Amino acid sequence: MPKLRATLAALLLLTPLALATTADDSEEKPAPKIDSVVTLLGFVLEADENTARECLHTITRAIQNGQVPAERVEGIRDQLAEKLIPILQDEAHALRFDVALLATGWKDPDGIKVTRNTLANESAEQEQRLAALQALIAAEDENVLDQVRPILEAADPNAAEFHAQVLAALARLSRIEVAELVISQFPEMAPPLQTRGIELLTQRPAWAAALLTAVADKQISKDALNLNQLRRIASFENEDLQQQFQAIYGALREGRDPQREQLVNRMRDLLSETPGDPHAGAKAFKKVCAQCHKIYGEGEEVGPDITRNGRNNWEQLLSNVFDPSLVIGPGYQARQLVTTDGRVLTGLPVEESDQRIILKVQGGKLETIPADQIEAYKVSELSLMPEQLEKLLTEQEIADLMSFLALDKHPDDPDAKFLPDAPRFEESE
Repeated sequence: MPKLRATLAALLLLTPLALATTADDSEEKPAPKIDSVVTLLGFVLEADENTARECLHTITRAIQNGQVPAERVEGIRDQLAEKLIPILQDEAHALRFDVALLATGWKDPDGIKVTRNTLANESAEQEQRLAALQALIAAEDENVLDQVRPILEAADPNAAEFHAQVLAALARLSRIEVAELVISQFPEMAPPLQTRGIELLTQRPAWAAALLTAVADKQISKDALNLNQLRRIASFENEDLQQQFQAIYGALREGRDPQREQLVNRMRDLLSETPGDPHAGAKAFKKVCAQCHKIYGEGEEVGPDITRNGRNNWEQLLSNVFDPSLVIGPGYQARQLVTTDGRVLTGLPVEESDQRIILKVQGGKLETIPADQIEAYKVSELSLMPEQLEKLLTEQEIADLMSFLALDKHPDDPDAKFLPDAPRFEESE
């Protein structure tokens, strides 16, 4: 046994692809690395459960992200089938689900069955259900939307983040039924989930057309779309879609709005006269900011963690919130990517290589796009944070949010103090 463990340790050291990678893996994709992991899996499958699971995850992710050519996927299947089939048939095996995810990647009926059952199982861990959904989407399973509908229909306040991740996963599909499902469920969604739904629907021309129809029919408010989402729709090269868009929103300005400075002045006046509740502001932050910003350990770190950034003084805070494109910090210049199948993504670059682009998009999700699936890629002159935040909140919610952001600590902290130049009302309360 010690000799076997030493051999396995040596294999791990020699394997070019680090097995400790997770879903945010940013390694490059040469096939020999995957080949090494496949070989390693053959050694450890019955000897080291944890290493075997990491191998399975690494191969599965590479297949799902399009990093393994179809003919090589078939080769991996043929190479591993003899060892994986018994595991797939053993309901008590610790690696059964992990094997099922991989087998779903080459559309194995037994693997798909296990994966579907996991997605439908409300008692399963949400992380497992999400992994099952991602596997079924990557395998283009024809029944996947039928399984997603009851998930979104379930009114479970404890599943809000899971539902948001489900919506994000659907972006990999191109079927119009995705838009139909989201629009039908939109009225029942909580506001943060509605925002995720709009973000999803503005990524493909057909979905955007369905969204605009819903807006025209008063099913969805025209103000539900932020400026960056409107710009994304305006970027689609589809004449019918653009006519539909202009009939609702008119011509869209490109570049930063110079009138934002006037809005900053108006907000300064409003906030000097309107008391804000920082505890209520924490809720407003979760509603409109937490999808891209983290504060006090909560939220998604797409843009800067604003616990210690962007709030040095009141004037800086006003400008960053209401005129976000005035100054864009290094490392936070957004990219816009168009895929060969017409999907448009906006996010911050995690990796830019000859093999692929990885973007971190709204909600913190990482999108990996192989180079051969990229139609266009450019740097945006505008901040990833949309302008017109003031249209998403009432004046009182704005006052509450700014009161929350103007504190140097969480409002529950008795030592929390306002920025020296921020307006304060009834601080003792």
